[in-house]
Amino acid sequence: MAALWSTVTAGAARLAAAQPSYVLAALALYVFSVFVTGVRWRGFLRALGGDVSVLQAGLATLGGIAVGNVTPSRFGSDPCRVALVRLTGQVTWAQVTLAAAWDRLSEVPAVALLVVMSAFAVGEVDFPWRRAALATALAAALIAAGVSIHRLRRSRGSLRSWIASLKLDRVSPTVLAAGVGYSTLLWLLDVLRLSSAALALGVHLSPSQTATLAVSTIVGGLVPTVGGLAVVEGGLVAALMAFGVDVPTAVAVTAVERAISYGFSTVAGGLVAVMMGGRSLWSLATRRRADAA
Repeated sequence: MAALWSTVTAGAARLAAAQPSYVLAALALYVFSVFVTGVRWRGFLRALGGDVSVLQAGLATLGGIAVGNVTPSRFGSDPCRVALVRLTGQVTWAQVTLAAAWDRLSEVPAVALLVVMSAFAVGEVDFPWRRAALATALAAALIAAGVSIHRLRRSRGSLRSWIASLKLDRVSPTVLAAGVGYSTLLWLLDVLRLSSAALALGVHLSPSQTATLAVSTIVGGLVPTVGGLAVVEGGLVAALMAFGVDVPTAVAVTAVERAISYGFSTVAGGLVAVMMGGRSLWSLATRRRADAA
């Protein structure tokens, strides 16, 4: 207990000495990334016949993030942003839902690139259980691939219907390429934000090391805890320690990052969700629950 308290107090002292300019830069990068997401989503919406402003799409995204932060594995993020945009009356449920699906699919290449970059960073780290960790990751990847192939063979019919529902004829290669480009920019902004949070505490990380931090937040967000709490923070601290950062500084860097990506997004996004019609969504949800009961 004494060691834990000593770590917390040391981390708080490091946090108090953080450079405000880098903290503000990290916050600005986060806000900018929200609206880049809005631009990307709007592109798919327009391809599917709908249209909303970049401001509406960006604010709905922020509102969705806030709801995702208070639900397990960010379960409510996409449904909330879909519903908030639908309240504008300028798009149909089908258009906004399909656009959200394309929005997520466009992230796959960028995330794959981050994983490759992080693999180089992990390979450079010299810790006793590196080989065991790499072997476990490889085994997990092989098992996941086997399960995916098995399910694919058993559900070819449903896969065809799912692909058909994406309306491939409406989303041109140009629109998809633009979406992938925006996704790459978004993850670059995430890497820059994490780097700024580290620089605020005087920690200099290579691009591949920062990519590893970004991947750790993705993996932590998949764990079924509310907003990835504890899991994301633990992953960030562990990754920073693996790169030679002392525990108090790693805790302080993580605190800066999560104050922005979780604290700011939850508060600001919650206010946005209420302003965009969150009360009417809540009333509709509770009314449907009462009808079902």
